[in-house]
Amino acid sequence: MLNRWIGIVSGCLMILAVAAVFWRDVLPGWLIGDPPPTEIDLLAPGEKRQAQVGIYDSAGRAVGTSWTVSSALGGGDIALVTTTTVLGPLPLPGGVTTPRVCIQTEITYLAAASTVDQLKFHMYGLGMPIELDCVALPTGDFPCAWKVGTEHGEITMDSRVPAALGDVIRPFDRLPDLYVGRRWRLKLLDPLAQMVPQLKQVGMTLEEPLIEVTGRERIETPAGLVDAFVVQVENGGATAWVHPDGRVLRQEVNVPLLGQLVLLDEPFDEEARLQAVRSVPGKPEAQRHDAPQESDHP
Repeated sequence: MLNRWIGIVSGCLMILAVAAVFWRDVLPGWLIGDPPPTEIDLLAPGEKRQAQVGIYDSAGRAVGTSWTVSSALGGGDIALVTTTTVLGPLPLPGGVTTPRVCIQTEITYLAAASTVDQLKFHMYGLGMPIELDCVALPTGDFPCAWKVGTEHGEITMDSRVPAALGDVIRPFDRLPDLYVGRRWRLKLLDPLAQMVPQLKQVGMTLEEPLIEVTGRERIETPAGLVDAFVVQVENGGATAWVHPDGRVLRQEVNVPLLGQLVLLDEPFDEEARLQAVRSVPGKPEAQRHDAPQESDHP
């Protein structure tokens, strides 16, 4: 009788142990959950966050820089995210070299709902203006006026698309609350790749690749070794190494024609941003980030 109870108890303990391992190590990999909080979710009223990444090619040569400033305006009801990316010149297959370009985006969010109220996209350096200007309507529609050279028109976006437009080079800005096995889908939109060849279409489409925290890895940073989370986009689109506090320390992104680009977290340098913007033909606006403007729409 005693042996029977020992067997029953041992069996129950084994089942509990297996269930614990399954819950801890297996189940998270099967579930696709909500994404980590965004930069907008994390901003406190009146707070401003600045981020800068250096952009390098696969050989380690510096090819550009991207600056992002996120500000919670007023009482925190409105958030403004401005991004400036200066890239190139870059060699392309066939001996062609891209010009030096500047890409600027400005997105105004209604912070409480994390919805986009306004969106502005400008690209300079190609010898012709490329612009996208959108304003949300009370009906839920999101009409956008576009301009490429002398061509212009209007499109209506899927209401989810504006929130997917951030930095056109950098897929991740901040990823807190990670754990190995966490999975979610990320809405991504490259406005240039989708807008230019499809100007006559009604709207833009979203890509929603699967993102997964696949493990942890010690990487070298200017501050020393960091035990970082490894975050991967399905189909090899991008890989990020994330500090436990959510800072994205390194990203590797595969860009059509350009190949693999490496993005490294750097100290924010406003004067370097202004100088880089001035170096691009076409005279893009070099507005300082220390005085963000309120949205035109309440």
